[in-house]
Amino acid sequence: MSSQRELREENERLAEVNLSAEEELRKMRENVAELQMFASSLTTRLYELVQEHLDLQKPYSPNVLLAKLKVEYTKLDERSEELAAKLMDRDDPIEAADCEEFVRHYKDMRAKYHSSETRCTLAEAAYKNGTLAGVPMSMDR
Repeated sequence: MSSQRELREENERLAEVNLSAEEELRKMRENVAELQMFASSLTTRLYELVQEHLDLQKPYSPNVLLAKLKVEYTKLDERSEELAAKLMDRDDPIEAADCEEFVRHYKDMRAKYHSSETRCTLAEAAYKNGTLAGVPMSMDR
């Protein structure tokens, strides 16, 4: 009989310990719930900032920059060809001053065209083979 009584007393003692810790456990659970909500809001904000960062990077990605460079040198090519066509389509005689001005402008445009086209070709090749400095290999691929 004494072992039953000891068992009952031990159970009562354990129940009192558990009941005395109940308030502390409830507060801890509430604290954990608050911390989880805070962590969740921080995670959401992190994903928003990562997306914003990616959106800000898009205009500066290698593919976009190479496309802009191609547009630039294509426009230079078209403008220089338009300048040459305008000179050739003239009905009146070409004077020396007009010819010199044409040659100066045409030469300048063609130099800019070839410089841009060469830069674009070299940058494109470097990007494709992974030697373009400062550009992560995972970008735009």
